[in-house]
Parts: sequence; C-alpha cells; structure tokens
Amino acid sequence: MAVGYDSPESLKLSQEGSGASFPLLSDIDLTVTRMYDMQLRPDWPMAGMGDIPEMGWVVVDAEGRIRVQRVDLYFGDHVDDILAALSAAE
Repeated sequence: MAVGYDSPESLKLSQEGSGASFPLLSDIDLTVTRMYDMQLRPDWPMAGMGDIPEMGWVVVDAEGRIRVQRVDLYFGDHVDDILAALSAAE
C-alpha cells in the first residue's frame, strides 16, 4: 500500500497513469503519516516543504510494530533493501 496526502481523486489519477496495482490511501489530514512517524523533521530532505509527509517507506510486522522506517526520496531505486526488510519482518 502507498500513502499520499493528495485527494482520493488525485491519487486515483496517479494510479491510473502509473499502472500501479497496489492500493493508494489518501491521508490529507496526515493521520497515517503521524501514526508511522513520517512527518517532516528539520533535518530530513524535504523539511522546507511545509506540512506534508516525508517520502520513504515503513515495514510493519504482523503485530503492528514498526520494524523498519526509512526516509528515502529514491525508494524505487532501493527495492532490494525493501524486499530484504519485508523478508526479515515475517
């Protein structure tokens, strides 16, 4: 699943345009962003962009615990790291 702060309509257009087959969740009020502690921080790459979620990824285990949290502007380039983290969380 991917989480974005755009409207559901905008996320649907993004999904259609990209061909993504996974669900996209609209998090306009940043509830999920705060749950997984991915809101911007002064020392993070996108800090100057206002009240938006940081780009990155989070792996949550079956008990709901955050196992890995990474700020990663280019997470598409690090698929092997994400897959390794998912395997380790099983």
